[in-house]
Amino acid sequence: MSQDTAAYDEVMKTVFDGGIREMIKSQTPILDMFEEGESRLWQGRYVEYPSNVRRTEGSGFASEMGQLPTAGQETFVDTRIPCRYQYGRVQFSAQVIAASSSSRGAYEPVVQREMKGIVRTMAQDANRAAFGDGRGILCLVNGTATSATQTVDAPGNFAGSVNGSRYIRPGMIVGCIVPGTGAVRADTQATVLSVSTTGNTIVLSTSRTWTDNDYVVRFLQTGSTAVGDTSYQKEFMGLAGHVDDGTNVETYHNVSRTSYPIFQSHVMSTVGTLSAEVLQRAIDIPNERAGGEIDTFVMHQSVRRAYVAVTDPDRRYQGGDLMAPDIGTKAAKRGRITFGAIPFQEDKMCQYSTIYGLDKGGAGFRQYALKKGEWMRSGSDEGTVLMPVGSGSTLTDAYEAVYRQWRNFHCEFPASCVRMDGVTATAIVVNAF
Repeated sequence: MSQDTAAYDEVMKTVFDGGIREMIKSQTPILDMFEEGESRLWQGRYVEYPSNVRRTEGSGFASEMGQLPTAGQETFVDTRIPCRYQYGRVQFSAQVIAASSSSRGAYEPVVQREMKGIVRTMAQDANRAAFGDGRGILCLVNGTATSATQTVDAPGNFAGSVNGSRYIRPGMIVGCIVPGTGAVRADTQATVLSVSTTGNTIVLSTSRTWTDNDYVVRFLQTGSTAVGDTSYQKEFMGLAGHVDDGTNVETYHNVSRTSYPIFQSHVMSTVGTLSAEVLQRAIDIPNERAGGEIDTFVMHQSVRRAYVAVTDPDRRYQGGDLMAPDIGTKAAKRGRITFGAIPFQEDKMCQYSTIYGLDKGGAGFRQYALKKGEWMRSGSDEGTVLMPVGSGSTLTDAYEAVYRQWRNFHCEFPASCVRMDGVTATAIVVNAF
């Protein structure tokens, strides 16, 4: 009888090739914009500075020997920027630490792997928050149901039925906030087991009653019951708040945009189909209002595709070599598209149907950081990063590490920027990992 691979299986070896494949990509372009710009240190309760928001109007042309203008005065308002706190936590048993400590036992030591992973996850969450309005709303509940499967829409609390679950990942602990009161909707928290490929439903670890149009937010633990133990109203300010006319954030870092319109960005609502005139308007209006010079357009990839399609009827596709025709443009490669030499920055976390026109050079985008990013240490700054889990009778043979960032982002001159809403574009449902 001939020997074959099935019969000889117990003797054959497995060939292990290389290290861990990094399937999860961690591009964070808008977060990078804030982090790579000017950063200032934080001290005290909050950062505060006065803003000159109105001119003195003691001015006028007069007749000879006539009355002089009534004296006026400039108006100032205090801008106050609160700190926001982001944490990441990992735990490991003493046994897995020992078993994975060398290349003989594991492709990578568990401590190194998990610590690197939580920092990457925090960066992705921060990049999502960099587009938000500080409230941390992941989506809205779409319809009241008692079930482990819940239907969601309006990702990020921005209107739209497409891909409502785009900001939710399996493993997250989520629950509901009552919009009218800002209180926790009781017994709604659970762990997300899966997200549908249609982008409309998520599956929870247990059946819960969710109420139509409630806010879906992250909970810190499955047992959390107070709003203080959720991410609601605790995220740093993102572009939806910086570049806004008061629709999303009426009081921007202590300043009422109704009382002081100079803190309003111009918002072009219901833009529809993109055109050169629309984009030129978006450039001209901030310049007319506040001297803004738009130097970057930020959008989701679907809006970039809509922009490229605008010029399709007028483009010659064939090059000189008809043996290798190319109907594409330089825009096919990420980061190559421009309007009047102004670059387009695409980001998967950007709201659908939205374009932000930013004056990165003059709007004063700032990061105020008390702790830019560090591992929490036991006892003091010289203490160990790995801390025992539990104490006394609850002490376990396990360790944990906590990463923290204490900061907030701010735009000193919001009127120098512009936002275009309601851009006609076709978004494809994609689960962004």
